[in-house]
Amino acid sequence: MKRPTGVTIVAVLTFCGAVILALASFVFFFIAVMGTASKDADQPVSAAIVGMGVAGGFSLLVLASIAACLAIGVLELREWARIASIASIAAGIGCTIFSIFAFWEYRLIPIVTIIVFHLLVMAMGACMVAYLARPNVKQAFRCVTA
Repeated sequence: MKRPTGVTIVAVLTFCGAVILALASFVFFFIAVMGTASKDADQPVSAAIVGMGVAGGFSLLVLASIAACLAIGVLELREWARIASIASIAAGIGCTIFSIFAFWEYRLIPIVTIIVFHLLVMAMGACMVAYLARPNVKQAFRCVTA
């Protein structure tokens, strides 16, 4: 069975997310290197920043690797990738909702901008989940797996 166009779009969006996560991990690693190279490197705060930079960088690199594997799996029409994508997108929507309330008092960006971008992220995620749950898309994944 031929791969539906929407599946390719979902895979490309997932791969773009992996690239963004990988770039963010390099930013964290850069911050860690800056913390070790500063003149205050022996201070406890600098050590904490270095630790957070390394931990955050590795965490984001792991997430980028998982997202890239999901994108490849979706492109190859693997059933496990469809299920894992639905689960990870749903978890991302949940984290997006949580982040609105968790950082409500600590906003650096105007509230309207925060709400608009969060709603766009949630709407895109909901559309991706709805598309991957369609019967014809499920069938495309099951035909290849079988």
